[in-house]
Amino acid sequence: MERKETPIDNIKSSIMTCLYCCLEPFSLNSGFVKALATGYPVEFGKIALNQLLLEGLVREQSGKLSLTSKGYKVIKKYGNYHEYLRALRKRQFGKIRDKKQDSRVKESTILSNYLNATSVICSIMAFIVGVLSAAPIKRILAWLLSDV
Repeated sequence: MERKETPIDNIKSSIMTCLYCCLEPFSLNSGFVKALATGYPVEFGKIALNQLLLEGLVREQSGKLSLTSKGYKVIKKYGNYHEYLRALRKRQFGKIRDKKQDSRVKESTILSNYLNATSVICSIMAFIVGVLSAAPIKRILAWLLSDV
């Protein structure tokens, strides 16, 4: 199940795209975050910017915003923040799926080991029973064949 894009994710994507396209860092006082958050509550722009700062995709240096090297790599590789999030989720679900698959393999290996051990025990028991019953069977066969 895919998560819906949130308004904050939309603002984050816009911020990163603008910072990627512009050669000069933006001033925090220029109101560019407010302009990108138009149509959303004012605090959404601040939240989006703070989250980008915490994620290490954007840096604030002496009142100017710019992308970090990680932010540049994200935009260059994925094109926008939304694709980056999809890739993160896909990677996370892949790890979960791999863990489940590993646990299934372990369970089937354990079951297989039990079945192999049971097979060995049954084979040994059959051999012992065969050896112990060989003499009485020979006597019975000799008795049956002697009457003929």
